[in-house]
Amino acid sequence: MPKAVGTFSLDIHRKYHSDFSELRYLTFDIPECGSCKVKFDLRKGISDAIDKDQESIKQKMLDDMLTWILQERKADNGSIVDLQQPLRPLLTEFVCFRGLLTALIFTPYENQEGWKILATKFQNTIYLWQIKEQRENGNNFSRNPRNAKRMQEMTMWGFKFEQYLCSATPDSIPDPRQPLNTNAEFCCVLKTKLAGKSLLYGAEVDALQKECQPPFKNLENFVELKTNRHIETERQNDSFLKFKSMKWWAQSFIVGIPKIVVGYRDDDGVVSRLKTIEVKQLPKESQGFWEAKIGMNFCQGFLEFARNCISKDSDSNIQYLFEFNPRKRTVSFCREAGEACRNLLPSWYVESMQEPV
Repeated sequence: MPKAVGTFSLDIHRKYHSDFSELRYLTFDIPECGSCKVKFDLRKGISDAIDKDQESIKQKMLDDMLTWILQERKADNGSIVDLQQPLRPLLTEFVCFRGLLTALIFTPYENQEGWKILATKFQNTIYLWQIKEQRENGNNFSRNPRNAKRMQEMTMWGFKFEQYLCSATPDSIPDPRQPLNTNAEFCCVLKTKLAGKSLLYGAEVDALQKECQPPFKNLENFVELKTNRHIETERQNDSFLKFKSMKWWAQSFIVGIPKIVVGYRDDDGVVSRLKTIEVKQLPKESQGFWEAKIGMNFCQGFLEFARNCISKDSDSNIQYLFEFNPRKRTVSFCREAGEACRNLLPSWYVESMQEPV
């Protein structure tokens, strides 16, 4: 079970806060059986919704995680820094976000979307960042402008779904009439080991069970919230098991979240049924489509590969680019200077980490 070692919030302007201000609670009453009928119109208010500032995310890269690290280093958090050393270096081999790990786990089954990962080594820790680009390597569906707009609309439906289920306090009720701004996030920072490799990673999380309160040692009382079109045919079920269920499993498993609340909707964005599914059941239900161990083995293998490629460097100005080509089924890498893009580690972080606390 991954251990939760910290949290932070990003407000609607994506400003960092060292608090629980953006934590949301699952306050919609779901029966113990885990399933019920509802009527949630996910289109309401969507025309006025504010989408994530992708340019800000692209420019900031790991900055929010780095801010949290400096804060905890100054606070002498012995779970992440070596208190025996004057410089308080990190006690981890890798720093990243959950989305990168999810992409790695799914890679053995990915045949459409490639990925690019930027890496640099500093004070014996490797920092990883997945570069998000336009879907140039995507399938014909995602490249079509009309389809891309439809995909974006369905993404916004997912955020609207959260408004129907969640509240800012455990004793209040959800209010889907509130303006929707998807820039706000509540993030947990976790640490774990994969095949002996230590990881420190951040993850945006959806909701905490209303009976629980922070602080928390792990994420066993959190839930993921998902929407999915009603599954009415065997072909649709096979498509879900082949393309979506592994991503759902990986995203929750890697942070230790045990349950996913799914809202089943029609093509017009109206959810009529909720169902709670157990994350641990997904691999069993998906036999013949994917295997968890294959995804985990690839993720572990990539981390070992990256560590071996970067083993001789410890200069934050030296960056590596790893690239997965889904058609060739290859992962390539090149060693490049920081001019190729903004340095993954900004000067304010490097300079602070080089000074005694």
